[in-house]
This record gives sequence, structure tokens and C-alpha cells, in this order.
Amino acid sequence: MDFKGKICPVCSKEFENDDDIVVCPKCGAPYHRDCYSIEGKCIFPDLHRSKQSWKEVYDKSEDISPDSKNNKSPNTVICPVCGQENPRSYLLCGKCGNMLKQSVRIHIDKNNIDDDDQLEEKLKELSEGNPFMFFVDPMGGVKKDEDFDGVKGAELAKFVRANTTYYMPVFQRIKNGARSRFSFPAFFLTGSWYLYRKQYIKGTIISLLYFLLVIARYMITITYSLPILKDIRDILISSGLSNPDSRDIISWALENSPQNDLYFIFLPYLISTVIFILQFICGLTANRSYYKHSIKKVKQIKKQNKSENLLKTIAQNGGVNTPLACSVIVCYIIAAFVFSLL
Repeated sequence: MDFKGKICPVCSKEFENDDDIVVCPKCGAPYHRDCYSIEGKCIFPDLHRSKQSWKEVYDKSEDISPDSKNNKSPNTVICPVCGQENPRSYLLCGKCGNMLKQSVRIHIDKNNIDDDDQLEEKLKELSEGNPFMFFVDPMGGVKKDEDFDGVKGAELAKFVRANTTYYMPVFQRIKNGARSRFSFPAFFLTGSWYLYRKQYIKGTIISLLYFLLVIARYMITITYSLPILKDIRDILISSGLSNPDSRDIISWALENSPQNDLYFIFLPYLISTVIFILQFICGLTANRSYYKHSIKKVKQIKKQNKSENLLKTIAQNGGVNTPLACSVIVCYIIAAFVFSLL
């Protein structure tokens, strides 16, 4: 069958005489062999289910006037349904709404790209001509050659690796003397966040301190506070108060309990306050701490490594340690579950 002048449903280009064309055995839809290899299957499964052929439903190119074919610009694409000529950047036909490009995928030949910089430039070029592709600058708007206390922006981004679009502008603010952002991940995860960002010494200290505080709160609550509060509740019930609430219990304790009992009643609340303060300090100082840690580590790597693969070495030593952080979180969850059963 002659497919010259027909339109490939993947790339929206007309078939030529010398094109290598493959045809779906079920619906008869024609493709460039390369386009079909990219998709890996026919893109018209609805035709397969309804047992219709591609020619019956989609091949309307005979209805397109010869003039529109001859005048078609290389920057336009003909809708295979209604024959409307559309700008090549359109995803949908402006007349009938048909999908002009069944696959809006960007394919880049990485064999012609030497490094990440060339890849970023290629992505920028593609995004400028494609309204359906959005390029996110991994540097977050920070220049690669910007100096961060003796470390280039590109080197710092290589060390951070994960979520550079957030950290690079934050680092720039810190370098310029502005106030850093509050880190909610560090607030909620405390030591686990520091371990995640490979700040092992600080992360270990904070994690141990957090665990000790949490365990102490549980032990004091279970061993001392709850028995004392239960005794006070029993006393109030025996005195005629049928259903004493926490205010009644605290009021009675303040007036009648010995000092040691009061100490054990309020100590868990004091420990909870200390835990919150620890979390708040982590959230407040985390980004600045990570900035100083990153600068220090990159400088050490640059001092020890003078090879051409400096950025690769920086990237290998930086990044995150997800397994370690998750392990600490799991240990905390297990410990909290065990104590809740006591």
C-alpha cells in the first residue's frame, strides 16, 4: 500500500517514498519504523477494541485540498482528521480539537552530549520552542561561576545533588548575609535530616539526644506520672467527685501532693518542651549548617583531588544517604510503638 502523503501519527510528518514504514497488523495504522520503536506499540488501542481500521477512522488526508498540501509550511502540521493546517507547536488541532501529536516526548541523542552543561543547554533550547515542555534550572537561578566562599556554584550544586533548585538560592541568601529559610524537614525529622544530608557527627548527636529525651519522657510517664495521677483520680472519686477531669486532678495535686510527686507529674511536660525547642533549633539552623558543611567538604575534596574529574568526585562524596535516614526513622517508630504497649 502506498502511504506517500499520509501522516505518521507519532511525529506528524508525511511519509516519503524512501521512508521505512511499518504497519500495525490489527488496525493498519502506518508508522515510521523509528517512531514505532520509540512507542513500542500501536497508539490506537481503541481501534483494536472496536475492531475498526485506522483508515476508516483517522485517514482523512484524501479530504485535504491539493492547495493546502502544496502550501503547507515546514513549520505547520496538517490535522489527519479535518485537514486543518496548524502551527507545529500545537498539541491539539485548532479546528476539531484532535490530538496532533500522539506522543509529546523529547528524545535527545546523548551520544552527541559530552557533559551535563551541554544537556542543560539542549533542554533549554527544546523548551523554548515547545510550550508543553518546562525546563527547570537545576541551579535555581544561581550562576555556575558564582563564588561561595571559595567554592563555585557549579561545584556546590554537584555536592548537594538532590533538590538543588531549593538549596542553591538559599545558599545565595546566606552568602549575601540575608536570613536563611526555616527548614520544616529538619524540624520534623531532627537528627534524621542531618544524617540524610550526610552530616554524620551532628546527625548522630542530635538523634541520640532526641531518642534519650523521648525515652526519658516515656519512662517517667509510665513509671511515675501515670501511677500518681491514677492515685489522685481514685482519691477524688472516693471523695464524691464522680468524673474528675485533668483540671480537677492538677488542682488537687498542686494543693495536696508532696513536692516529689509534683516534680514527676510535670517533668514529662518539661521534657516535651525541651524536645520542641530542639526541633525548632534544628529547623532554624539546618540550612545554614548544611551550607557550612557543604563548603567545608567541597574545599577538602578540591584540596585532595586535582584530577579532571573533580565534579564527578564532588558528586560522589555529596548527595544524600536515604537508607541511613530511613533506618533511624524506622527505629524511632518501632521504639514509640513498643513504649505505647507498656
